[in-house]
Amino acid sequence: MVEIGRPEPLKKRPVTRIENLAFVIVTLFAGPAFVGCAFFQQLLPGLTMSDANVVSVLDSIDEGEIDAAQLAQKQTEDPEVQAFAGRVLHEHRELAETKGRLATQLSLQPEPHALASHLKQAHEKAMQKLRAISGAAFDRAYVQYEIQQHERVFNLLEAAAASEDNVMLKQELVRTGPDLLSHISAARALGRHLGLEERHAIASR
Repeated sequence: MVEIGRPEPLKKRPVTRIENLAFVIVTLFAGPAFVGCAFFQQLLPGLTMSDANVVSVLDSIDEGEIDAAQLAQKQTEDPEVQAFAGRVLHEHRELAETKGRLATQLSLQPEPHALASHLKQAHEKAMQKLRAISGAAFDRAYVQYEIQQHERVFNLLEAAAASEDNVMLKQELVRTGPDLLSHISAARALGRHLGLEERHAIASR
């Protein structure tokens, strides 16, 4: 056990440095739903996070998706939007449970990080806008948000996975990628159904 107040001279906390975060932030988090870009400027050219910080960010992502899906189920009258929201709700709950088990296995307690806090703030701002509208306008806004959010998250997690040293956490980040891509594909198809203009924002590999 480590005595409180005394540093560990021989051990370093697991740290992930997201090497290409500058590209991810500048190109994907500069949209209207994400305010305070000066905040991110302070983190560039790279962002360092402990494994516990990464878990905190993943928790924020899943919590946001679950929150938005629950709102959509209450407010939409479109059966296809209802079905999509139900799928997102179910699968992000499963992702959250899987990551929770992994965190327990790795003895990681999520530690708040500036990026996780900003993601939560940006999500709440978007939710306030969604709560204020209804009908077809809500459906289009919700699906547009889901497309943008999943694209942003996919690029962020891909960048984190490329820099993660913890093998098990890296595998979880990589494993999550196809799930997010599947959600993006479904959201884009739903967007076409609703008449949304397609804008792809998946970073080039």
